[in-house]
Parts: sequence; C-alpha cells; structure tokens
Amino acid sequence: MAIRFYLEIGGKRYILPVNPGSIKMDIPSNNQSNEVVKLGEITQLAINGLKSLSFDSFFPVDTKFGYVNDIATHLEPKAYVDVIEQAMNDLKPVRIIVTDTNINMLASIDSFKWSIDDATLDYNYSITLKEYKEYGAKFIKNVTKPKPQPAPRPTTTQKITVGCRVRVNGRLHRDSYGSGPGQTEVNAERIVSIIVSNPHSNQNYPYHVTTIGGGWRGWVSKSAVKRI
Repeated sequence: MAIRFYLEIGGKRYILPVNPGSIKMDIPSNNQSNEVVKLGEITQLAINGLKSLSFDSFFPVDTKFGYVNDIATHLEPKAYVDVIEQAMNDLKPVRIIVTDTNINMLASIDSFKWSIDDATLDYNYSITLKEYKEYGAKFIKNVTKPKPQPAPRPTTTQKITVGCRVRVNGRLHRDSYGSGPGQTEVNAERIVSIIVSNPHSNQNYPYHVTTIGGGWRGWVSKSAVKRI
C-alpha cells in the first residue's frame, strides 16, 4: 500500500496529491550542560521540545500522471494554497498524518512557501509543521478552609458542699421553705453553712449561706448559688 499524506484542516481531511521525495523530522532536546567542580561538564536531561516536520512537494495542474495519488483530494493548485493559508489565518492547529509511519500529530503551520512553475503552472511548495499541544487556562476557586476550632472543654459542675465558697445571685429567705423573703444578693461571695440534703417538695431554698466572716445571711435556692 502506498504511503499517503493526510492534512486535516478544519475538520476536513485532504490527501495530498503528490508525495514529497523526503520528509525531515526534527526533535529538539532541552538538555543542558553545566560545569561541576571535580566532575567537569555534565548533562542535565530534560523533556524534549516540540517536534517539527518539514517537506517539499507540489500541487499539479494535470492529475493524470502516475506520480499523482489516485485517491488524492483533487483541487486546483491555487485552491490548495488558499486552504493552507486560511488555516494559518484562522490560528487553529491542523493534523498531519503519514500512513505506514508513526507520524500522526496535531501541529501548527510554522512556515509555508510556494511558487508557480512557469512551464506547467504547478504550484511548488515547502511546508514546516510544528507539534501543537493543547492547553487552556483553568480557573480554580480559592476556598479558604476554616481553621479547626479547639473542642470546647467539658463543663464540670462542682458539687456544692458545706463550707465551700459560692457566688450568690438570688433572694435570701428566713428558712428553707421560703418564709420571710428578704434582700436579694447580687454576685455576692458567700460561704455555704448548711445544706438540706433531702429537702421536702416545698423546701425550695435548701442552701444556707453566710458572709466570708461567718455572718448570718439566709436561705437561697439551688439555682442562686455557683461554686467558685
């Protein structure tokens, strides 16, 4: 099977009418040489650069000759030139495929030169295609992660005991049943002097408090005292 040269432009595949006599593939290296003390020159290997393919051929006016591919896309020579120039103007890559080889790459047309043969009116041309790698900007949403908050410390309720120091916020009473309501303590620092351990249902003021010095104050409810 004869080698075919396909040029895919804008989604349409063209089979070139005349195969070039030779093709040149250039694979540049990005290796770098550096001088290292006591070692001399060394080579730092790097990923190869973009491949470049070039060849020369022509677009014939007369397609009846044997060197013209029998299944080629038959266009007028000027039409071929227009198609290639339009591809360059559109700033879009093309694809070059050479059958029976491993050449099948997306490429940009880096150079296209043509001339007209006075005798035959064929269009002679030379073309250079450079490997094209698709890329695109990606928009990444920057999400600031909330800083982990320390776990809240477990609240410990300290047991109220006789002799402990407490903060009192509530009304004082004459007895644990709530008789003789008197003054209201506000953020007052007191000492618990008596606790009714098993209060009756109507003994709503089971704690008796005194001043720090031991002075009698009165009876208060459970909710009115907080140990400090």
